[in-house]
Amino acid sequence: MLLIRLYIKQIQIFPVFSEMTRMAGFLSAKGDVMNLKCNFRPIRHLIPACTSAQRIRIFILLISGLLILNIPAYSQIRGPYKTLFETDLGFGFPESICLKLKIGNEIQVGLSQSFDTHGFGTTALEIFYRFGYKPRLLDLKPWYVLVGIDGYIFDVDYLKEYKLLVYPRIGRSLFFTKNTGINLEIGLGFPLGRSSNGSHLISPVVPTGNMGLFFRF
Repeated sequence: MLLIRLYIKQIQIFPVFSEMTRMAGFLSAKGDVMNLKCNFRPIRHLIPACTSAQRIRIFILLISGLLILNIPAYSQIRGPYKTLFETDLGFGFPESICLKLKIGNEIQVGLSQSFDTHGFGTTALEIFYRFGYKPRLLDLKPWYVLVGIDGYIFDVDYLKEYKLLVYPRIGRSLFFTKNTGINLEIGLGFPLGRSSNGSHLISPVVPTGNMGLFFRF
């Protein structure tokens, strides 16, 4: 860098010095400046004796070398970590208290396990599609639609009102921070294999919904 600064300073001073020596009559017949070597003697050993074209090439090589030396430092700078997993703890209908685990960002696939006073309840497979404007600092778009299939994998000691429940929902994520917030969702459910017991007869269409805290990692 010292060589570059001194070279630029020489270029800036040289025209003024040449004009002053020309007016004073210090120019030789060939147009060379007399005593120029004496004026630049302190920095002469830093400037190679070469033509202007060669000096330009040297300058370009120096700049290129500095950039190349900085490439390893830039290559070590990584983008922000993007979360992939999500866990939810919430309450809904008909799943009651439930624990969910999801994977993905714009398209998510998740498992939901419900719990009730008897222990394990229904288990659901859910597929999410997220849409809407995504804020720059977040990994997820705020709105989503989902389709879930809910059924009994674990044995229960009470009468099952249905065998399967298919439920489409629409939801919204409200973020507290980049990785935490609340999921709110609402939709309809369509029970399949409904119980024929009159005292436990369930409607062919039921409202469904869920509200839960989520954490992404």
